[in-house]
Amino acid sequence: MQMKMQMKMSQQLIMTPQLQQAIKLLQLSRAELEELIEQTLIENPVLEEGMDMDTFPSKTEESQESSETEETPEVVTDTEEFETARENEQEDSVQDEIDWQQYIEQIEQFGGYQERRYNTNTDDEESPSIDITAAQTESLADHLMWQLDMHKLTPLEYEVGAHLIGNIDDDGFLVTSIRELLELQQDLYSRIIKKHKKEGLPELPEVDADLCDLKFQSGKTTHKKKNSQENESNLNEDGKLTEEETAKPEILPPACAFVESVLNKIQQFNPNGVGARSLQESLLIQLEMLGESDSLSSRIVKNDMQFLESKDLKKIARRQKQDIEQVIDSYRLIMSLEPKPGREFISNPSHHYIIPDVYIYQKDNEYKVALNSAGMPRLRISNYYKDLSKSMEDDGSLTKDYIMEKVKAGQWLLKSIEQRQKTIYRVTKSILRFQKKFFDKGIHYLRPLVLKDVAEDIDVHESTVSRITTNKYVHTPQGIFELKYFFTSGIDQARGEAVSSKRIKDMILQMVQKEDLKSPYTDLQIADVLERQSGIKVARRTVAKYREALNILPSNKRKQLF
Repeated sequence: MQMKMQMKMSQQLIMTPQLQQAIKLLQLSRAELEELIEQTLIENPVLEEGMDMDTFPSKTEESQESSETEETPEVVTDTEEFETARENEQEDSVQDEIDWQQYIEQIEQFGGYQERRYNTNTDDEESPSIDITAAQTESLADHLMWQLDMHKLTPLEYEVGAHLIGNIDDDGFLVTSIRELLELQQDLYSRIIKKHKKEGLPELPEVDADLCDLKFQSGKTTHKKKNSQENESNLNEDGKLTEEETAKPEILPPACAFVESVLNKIQQFNPNGVGARSLQESLLIQLEMLGESDSLSSRIVKNDMQFLESKDLKKIARRQKQDIEQVIDSYRLIMSLEPKPGREFISNPSHHYIIPDVYIYQKDNEYKVALNSAGMPRLRISNYYKDLSKSMEDDGSLTKDYIMEKVKAGQWLLKSIEQRQKTIYRVTKSILRFQKKFFDKGIHYLRPLVLKDVAEDIDVHESTVSRITTNKYVHTPQGIFELKYFFTSGIDQARGEAVSSKRIKDMILQMVQKEDLKSPYTDLQIADVLERQSGIKVARRTVAKYREALNILPSNKRKQLF
């Protein structure tokens, strides 16, 4: 080992903050861009907001075509970043020699371009947001808290109930265990134990210790076996608990029993089956409310859930020593229960309302592309700061340097936003050229397309196409789609053509929707039908992969027995 000096030449990418901002703007969604603009307006006093940009119908194709040919900054790509960064550094070094008065006046030209390209609205009133106009619906938590308020509970029971309701998911299942709840709420646990020692808790039923650790997890219940494995993993090499586990307080049985008693009250709330820790427990609660707690249906749910899921009624009949007709009646009752108690309270969130970034529409039997500028604020350099900079002497004061720095940052942001909009437009035009048959006839004519195809078509890097198509949406005659939707893999066929995977998925979905539910298609049968009816050769495992991607159950679980 020795220390020595070496001299070598190397080339590396140096990204200025401005260049990083330009690249970041490419991948921002419309909502994120609006948020960035609002934040920039707060941080940069030189920028001000003009009136909103025009809406889509008033924007003509000719103005878009002219904007495509105007001399605006070229799209930044990963392959060009080094040269761009070097040019930016050279420009920065020349800034000190620029006549700042002339520099400010030149900015007006860019602001004028913005005003030429986008007309202003005459309506000064801002349209209300979708969050305000969307219908307000009662959530499951609100509904449960209303019922909690209606019950006669002690302050301690009410507080425990509120914590439990806060840990019930949208489907109506309890997603935390009683032990976890008490470990996190140490103050609450201490008060429960204190009340137990001093005043004595109300008479509580005996609770199985394992019940304290149950919770709903991805459709499955945490069982004792799993808990024991987790405990073993918390042991050190000597077989003793680690310091972290030793530091955890011991949760005494009375506290668990107290919380369990409150949970039992919540489980009697509406909707039926709410607050359960597994599908099995939810079904048993619903059966109990129907007066079926001692029925064959309850025994099947308690002891034969795995055979119930596979619809093996004959095996259930043998295990329960009942006639098949009785098992069928119980099966029908169980199938009428609600597997997701909170379903009726799940409302469509506001983010399901999509504002497209760009439109593809038909005019004079031709497809046109237009950016959706409605609602997008138009930034410009404040006239006040323009006039202020003209009146200030060029004496190298910090105030003028500050203003010029903000002006430069504002100008770069304006150019970066313009570059982003131009890139969206160019990418959409390219997609239109590749996928024209889709816009004419629908999904079955969607051709395989990869990022490289569009990147080469508009002469940018693949990463630029990837960024600009993320969280950007286009309104088309076929509906609203994310720009990434049009990029799809293909399956090669014998005649040298490729079929889009999205087309095959759509065909599988339609086939399953029209199938005989008493005799649903297997994956192999689906593959055979695709080849026989459409000439598309697909392997069985590929059908299974696409079926799972569509959240379609296998044939044995789709089958209806009656």
